[in-house]
Amino acid sequence: MATFQAVVSSYKKADGTRNVMICIFHNGQKRYPKTNFFLDKDDLTRSLKIKNQLYIDKINNILKKCRDCCNQYADVIASYNIDKVLHLIEPIISGRDILSNKFELNFIEYGRNFVQKLKKDGRDGNAKTYEITLNNLVKFIGSEYIDINEITTNFIKQWIDWLQNISKGKRVQSLYPSNVRALHNRAKDEFNDEDIGLIQIPLSPFKKIKLPPLPEIRERALNIKQIRQIFNLQNSENYKSGKYYYNFACDLFMLSFMLVGINEVDLYNCTDFSNGRITYYRTKVKNRRSDKGKISIKIEPEALPLIEKYKDKTGERVFCFYQIYNSVNVFCRSINGNIIHNTGLKKIGKELGIENLQFYAARHSWATIARNDCGIDKYTIHESLNHVVDIMKITDTYIKKDWSNIDRANRKVLDYIFGKE
Repeated sequence: MATFQAVVSSYKKADGTRNVMICIFHNGQKRYPKTNFFLDKDDLTRSLKIKNQLYIDKINNILKKCRDCCNQYADVIASYNIDKVLHLIEPIISGRDILSNKFELNFIEYGRNFVQKLKKDGRDGNAKTYEITLNNLVKFIGSEYIDINEITTNFIKQWIDWLQNISKGKRVQSLYPSNVRALHNRAKDEFNDEDIGLIQIPLSPFKKIKLPPLPEIRERALNIKQIRQIFNLQNSENYKSGKYYYNFACDLFMLSFMLVGINEVDLYNCTDFSNGRITYYRTKVKNRRSDKGKISIKIEPEALPLIEKYKDKTGERVFCFYQIYNSVNVFCRSINGNIIHNTGLKKIGKELGIENLQFYAARHSWATIARNDCGIDKYTIHESLNHVVDIMKITDTYIKKDWSNIDRANRKVLDYIFGKE
């Protein structure tokens, strides 16, 4: 059985106070979590024993609650390691008394910390989606604070009704609540421990809510004629007219297509170009796969001129984009352009009659042409696009990595695109 004793820190702060800690002894190990109490010399004896009866009573109350909490698990606590015991009683020591259900968590702050983690992991796209969701939620509640236990079924229903009134887009009405649900579930996984009966977030507000379905994704794939039109721009008058963003967008779109739909962030960051191959770890999946999303693409002759054109001469990375643009976001905006300034792919799409042309269309187009026009099987396409598919995880552990299927698939697609009309 764990034992608890109050001890006063030997370290004295600049203001002359010392922290009161709780010594936990369990299975031959000790931990010293800090309480919120800081006592000065008038509260202590020379041997650093607490003499102020007010604090003696308060600390004894904490010790009693710790013992009472552990007594609830008397039949199993002997099998717990000390860190599990600490996790059990830490809310009591820090003042978040689990026995009186006083756990608090600012959901907005929790979400913003998660956004920062996504950005740190290089998942800027997901980070932006969650950030916009949180901003919308803040606008609805009118504050940067809402306790997670205030997020009830009724609250979510009111928010969805409000979204329907302010937004005509059905995607927003489904995506934002879906993101909040994911954050809420993540918090429950982090702060609840059902094995020891620690339920600090008891509510499941989405259990009885049917979220509006996501609308069908707009068709992004281009046909062979449109791909050829973009490629042929490199020989057109527009391409030669010195329009940097126009030419740059054309080049990068085709480079992505010829590299099996590589994303902007991976073009920006990739560092390994050797033996006629570009090898990289796909940013979007590297934290969700044991192989960190590794993929290797053979450089076909059609792609060589563009690779040489944008080669990083320092050798630090494959391409020089990081020297031109100080962030991936700026790099992406330079390619896609925007409707107001009508640059990059926005301008190209307008001239070619392709509505809202975006960089990601290169990836969609490669996959669609590979399947529908070249007859490549879906598993090879899945492997080429470097997706995370749970049903494939076990199978993939049995198969030695071999990039030849991807090489053959890409060559077949490029032959189809650049062959005769």
